[in-house]
Amino acid sequence: MIMDGRLEQASDSLSKLSTAASRDGDQLYFAALLEEDANQAARLLEASLTASVSAVYREDIYYRLAQYYLVKGDYKPLKELITLYKAQWEDGRHIGQISRYAALVAQLDGKYDAAIRTIDKYLLMHPNGDAAKRGEIDKARTMMEFNKKIGARKLLRNLSRGKHGQSVPQALYILAGDAIASSRTDDAVFYYNLLREGYPSAIGLASTIDRMMGVSTSDTDDSRAEQLTGTYYSVQLGVFSEKGNAKRMSDRFKSYDKKIQIAKKNVSGVQYHVVYIGNFKTYSDAQRFKNELESHHGELYQVVAR
Repeated sequence: MIMDGRLEQASDSLSKLSTAASRDGDQLYFAALLEEDANQAARLLEASLTASVSAVYREDIYYRLAQYYLVKGDYKPLKELITLYKAQWEDGRHIGQISRYAALVAQLDGKYDAAIRTIDKYLLMHPNGDAAKRGEIDKARTMMEFNKKIGARKLLRNLSRGKHGQSVPQALYILAGDAIASSRTDDAVFYYNLLREGYPSAIGLASTIDRMMGVSTSDTDDSRAEQLTGTYYSVQLGVFSEKGNAKRMSDRFKSYDKKIQIAKKNVSGVQYHVVYIGNFKTYSDAQRFKNELESHHGELYQVVAR
């Protein structure tokens, strides 16, 4: 009835199930579930706790309030809720997520050792499946902040090779961000292309492009290739794990009347398909063509020496 929005009928049913002492708290809790405004919903949840809500709902209320304060970025009440939850429900239904929140709060406080210990404990409780991968993402992110980048990159590369799951785009996004921060343009474009191929609706795509705009390969470095016999430049359109996707990309650019090539590239034992367009004698010619493509397609491309 609540899912259908029939609050009055749900309230009548609740009055038969709840004790008189907890009835008001229960109704506040379910009203919070129906409330569209997050701030008002949080106020209703807090009010339900002071109105003697039924014990069966209290754990869920603490968890939902923790989610609210996490999204809001209000970490003081979040810490308090984490402490209260762990004290009352050591083996609760939401203890895994609460542990992840605790690790994030520790990371934000700069307590990286404590954050990693919390995540390792979580991984012991969730050694397999998507839950484990979520914990590994948390650990890699914390290790990046803790300046343990080699271990974090290894963990993220392993996660990025997954066939599906939320951890794959998250790993690619973090790897791209790490490459941008380190001015490793080739790596940044590589991970961006994989993210774009597999997860075209990923939230991080636009922000990754914005960050990459400030990172460019030096003309001086690239022009050294012009001094090498037989070296030429192409515009790299994309890197794909599926050959069919690479073929579709190449078909999109046939109208430019430039040579298009799909080349195989092996990275850490995984084979990818790279799409190149054009054979240019100078870096500046390739750069001009790249700029033209970007203005027409609204995507980010890269000039590479071949």
